[in-house]
Amino acid sequence: RIQLFDTDLKLKVLPLEGRFHRMSELTKPTSRRVKSRIQYALQGFRSASTTAFALIGLGATAYFAYEYNEMNEVKKKLGTDDKKVLVVPFHRIQLREKKKRSFDFDRSWFSSEDDRMVQVEVQEMVKVIHAAAQDPNIVALYGNFGEGGFRTGGWAHVEEIRNAMKVFRESHRIHLNPNLSHDKVILRRSNGSPKPSFAYADTFSTPNDKGNKDYLVACAFSHVHMQKNGELQLFGISASNPFFRSFMEKYGIKAHVFKHGKYKNAPNIFTETQYTREHRQNTQNLVDQLDENERDIIVNDRNFRGFDPMVWKMIRKHGTFTGLQSKKLGLVDHLPPLDPLENLLKANKDDETKTFMKEKWGNETDIDKFQAVKKISFADYKSILAKREKLELRNWKINSKLKKLADRSSAFESLLAVLGFPAPIYNIRQEEFCEAKQEEEKIAIIHVEGSINDAVARKTVASLRKIKDDPKVKAVVLRIETPGGSVVSSETILQECKDLPQPIVCSMANVCASGGYYIATGCNRIFALPTTITGSIGVFAVKFDFTGLAKKYGISVDHITSGPHAATYNPFHPLNKLVKMNLSQNVDRTYEHFKSLVAESRGLEMNEVESLAQGRVWTGREAKENGLVDELGGLERAIDFAQRNYTKGEAEVERWPKTENTLEHVKKLMETTKGGMLESLKLIANMLQNDVLNSRKPAILNEYDATKHLVQTILENPKCAETFHSGNVLLIMDESSALSHHVLESYEQLI
Repeated sequence: RIQLFDTDLKLKVLPLEGRFHRMSELTKPTSRRVKSRIQYALQGFRSASTTAFALIGLGATAYFAYEYNEMNEVKKKLGTDDKKVLVVPFHRIQLREKKKRSFDFDRSWFSSEDDRMVQVEVQEMVKVIHAAAQDPNIVALYGNFGEGGFRTGGWAHVEEIRNAMKVFRESHRIHLNPNLSHDKVILRRSNGSPKPSFAYADTFSTPNDKGNKDYLVACAFSHVHMQKNGELQLFGISASNPFFRSFMEKYGIKAHVFKHGKYKNAPNIFTETQYTREHRQNTQNLVDQLDENERDIIVNDRNFRGFDPMVWKMIRKHGTFTGLQSKKLGLVDHLPPLDPLENLLKANKDDETKTFMKEKWGNETDIDKFQAVKKISFADYKSILAKREKLELRNWKINSKLKKLADRSSAFESLLAVLGFPAPIYNIRQEEFCEAKQEEEKIAIIHVEGSINDAVARKTVASLRKIKDDPKVKAVVLRIETPGGSVVSSETILQECKDLPQPIVCSMANVCASGGYYIATGCNRIFALPTTITGSIGVFAVKFDFTGLAKKYGISVDHITSGPHAATYNPFHPLNKLVKMNLSQNVDRTYEHFKSLVAESRGLEMNEVESLAQGRVWTGREAKENGLVDELGGLERAIDFAQRNYTKGEAEVERWPKTENTLEHVKKLMETTKGGMLESLKLIANMLQNDVLNSRKPAILNEYDATKHLVQTILENPKCAETFHSGNVLLIMDESSALSHHVLESYEQLI
């Protein structure tokens, strides 16, 4: 070992005269030669160590200087002195659970910035508003609602944004659970004052704003402005369902329905001509609950006193309110002639300008409460925060690696200390250090979105299996946004959840019903917002009979089968007694299994579950009262629960399934495709073609469009008879979703 060590170092490190001196050693006694060689080895090691330490020190210094510069750039963009207002263009925002890669959406790149519709994830919006609440340089938030157009997925999205706005307005307080709308989680800080928020709309009367969602979000702001000639419509909540029984009879189409649950209304669209008693009762209850929620929001946010149900009925009965009427009733605060933002910014330049602006605007805005001198757009602020988060995450990953190396070698730990990076903080600033972050723990958010079919199940299962093998993932938050779907696909996801070693917290979005609730039974804790639509514990199956349609066009279909059930799913085979009995048994068995899952998950007796089931739909608030969910709160509330109960409190949150942008997808195809460039280009061309087809495909079908599309497809493409899925047991909440599920499944197979 000495010979190899000595020779290697001498040839590379020792000076030239050392080599000649080595030759004279051969005449010395052995003990003296060994001693001499050890001395040379130590000298070489000392020289090599000095060089290595110098290189390590130089590299570490260069890296930390780079990181410091990057972080300073981010802080410079955020600003250290200038007071800013964060401007959120709600009228150009399309709120989504999760962004989707699409060539069609990328066409917005060619639009001007003022006209471009922007996809924003709910969690992104909430995180930006929360960050602005804690940012001392953001002194106000300004929401522009324009003429309407703020697109949300539903009522729960409205609540998520409103709760985030409450955090902003109460930024002078500490929010222990920042996305829950009650006061028990708020502690008053010793200093600070509330930050103002200003909402402006040209009008609150756009036909696109069903249910006054724009106005309900605006009510969460401390100051509500509406252009003086604008209008406010508080028409109320409505639900409507077309029924196609007569239409289908005209074309000779029959729908044989097998269902369990008298409130399971999804197949009524095929079998009824109007609301049944149970259907009307279920829908009316939902409308009443949402209307009551809207009333409570307006009463509380606008500080109305003595606002009883009779007054609310008068408002609903009145119709459209003019700007002046809205202000006198206290529904809006100011009626400026135009958007006041630019004038508010100018007013803070100097005292003279402020005096002029006060005279100009009078009581049509609150200039004294507005302290900002510059504005920062939502897109820019979100981009800066994303960069800061990326840098912080990278720093903590390096910190964790340094800790592991230092734990293995005290010499390395001493070296870092000499370089100015002492344990345990290493490369992290003292004021930002948190020991829990060194653990590299993770919380995985898995999105289950859309009608639950085989594609959704495969995607969800793939994510769960990857997470299962990751020891850093300590908990999973299952974010569910679905009216239901196939029982087989729902069962596949449920069983994969049960096999997961990590605990699962469910966060219900706008809708988590039927198949969505079926999956939620596999979670350790269930969160829903008060306006989340959930429940619909019931099942049904539909067998379509197109023999009458075929007969009308002179088509006869004969069958040769090897058994009485062989043509069960053939829509040109009439229903027989054995098939009817078998489908009824399938539905009964699935319903009992569904109820047993609920009973086991919620700790209820089967008779208690039956009283809550039968296909009934509940709001999140009702579901909390009857024991179908555990707590009221949004996604941030669910994440916070997972952080407190399953991690050390500072786990990294990652999203699943991973989203690829268009360029990443093309690059992946080019790298992995066998057959070279030509084959890659073919696949990319197919991908583009599919995007075009998908843009033509009805992504969100209403009942009329879906039925029209169904009949048209059957008439124009006989192959549809072979691919149309009828007779399968389904866990779907409503009529539109049921019809869309049938049509889209067939459409995808045809494509």
